[in-house]
Amino acid sequence: MSVPGGGLQQHAGERSDTEFMPDARAAVVQEAHPYASAVLYLTALFFVIALVWAALARLEEVAVGTGRVIPSSQVQVIQNLEGGILAELSVAEGQVVGKDQVLLRIDDTRFTSSFREAQVKRLSLLAAIARLTAEAQGTRLSFPAEVVRGAPNSVGGETASYASRRRALEETVAGLKRSLDLAGRELAMSEPLVAKGAISEVEILRLRRQVNELQTNIDDRRNRFRADANEELTRNRNELAALDETAVAMDDRVKRTLVRSPVRGVVKKINMTTIGAVIQPGASILEVVPLEDTLLIEAQLRPDDIAFIHPGQAATVKISAYDYSIYGGLPARVEHVSADSLVEEKKGYPYYKVLVRTDRASLRHLDKDLPIIPGMTATVDVLTGHKTVLDYLLKPVLKARERALRER
Repeated sequence: MSVPGGGLQQHAGERSDTEFMPDARAAVVQEAHPYASAVLYLTALFFVIALVWAALARLEEVAVGTGRVIPSSQVQVIQNLEGGILAELSVAEGQVVGKDQVLLRIDDTRFTSSFREAQVKRLSLLAAIARLTAEAQGTRLSFPAEVVRGAPNSVGGETASYASRRRALEETVAGLKRSLDLAGRELAMSEPLVAKGAISEVEILRLRRQVNELQTNIDDRRNRFRADANEELTRNRNELAALDETAVAMDDRVKRTLVRSPVRGVVKKINMTTIGAVIQPGASILEVVPLEDTLLIEAQLRPDDIAFIHPGQAATVKISAYDYSIYGGLPARVEHVSADSLVEEKKGYPYYKVLVRTDRASLRHLDKDLPIIPGMTATVDVLTGHKTVLDYLLKPVLKARERALRER
């Protein structure tokens, strides 16, 4: 049963309690928000979640070193065997060149002239060989297509020579045949006279011998014509073989007047830039630093980190010329770790030399390859392990605890 005026008495009691409190506390009690406890719980929950995340989230541990891109193979020194006059320079220092790209051109007048002379002589020999083959084998005269196209004068000359020599042979043979015919007729007329005793058998034998000699002369003349043709044919073929070998060397000289890069790389140094200058045989003209499908980075790492570095470890190479936040880095692997520490010449600090090879030779951004050339500086992050965020946050505390109360 409610007591009339009880609520008023309670309310009056509470008001009377705050009358005895300090003003600040009384204000807090009177103005307390109904959601204050919920905020307190949410804050506590946030810290619990943050603690769990810190205990589970893993971070990479890396050893950081600085270095530069170095050539992964020997610098290519570009030379020319014969030398000559510099006619054209097609590249500049620092330019990236492809394999077999023309670097410079040497004046080829001297070599081209000699090569053309050899070609003319070769076609002339081929024409002579065609004629001599027809003479030696008694076949119809015909010339190779390249001779007909390239040396019509030689074709005309050899055709005329063939006709002249054949005509001389036929005239000689025809004269011998006439003599043979006369000797045969004389023999035929004389043989019946032997029986009558008008001519001695000795005369008949002489006439027969004369007929045989004339027939032999005809055969000998034909055989000698073919033998002479065969002998000259052999000489011409030998000369052609020697000329072909010489022509190959001459053609090679002409081709070498276009000096090409043996590898894909960067032009490092040009020793000859004056057009018209004389290049000595075998002299160094320029140098090309090879660019391969991978890059080799020579990095310096602190001795404190070297215990955790070994070949095969994953690494990331960040090229200083390209902002890492925009262009990213290159995945790489540790390839070599120096056996002992070295000392930096200028600053005198110790370091270990570590060679890192990337998986590719360029950065890619917006579907374009960004060139990386030897000499560019880089930062190398070598992955040495993992740790949680909590480990990272507690590390200073643990270090301090280990050292606490132990100082002298």
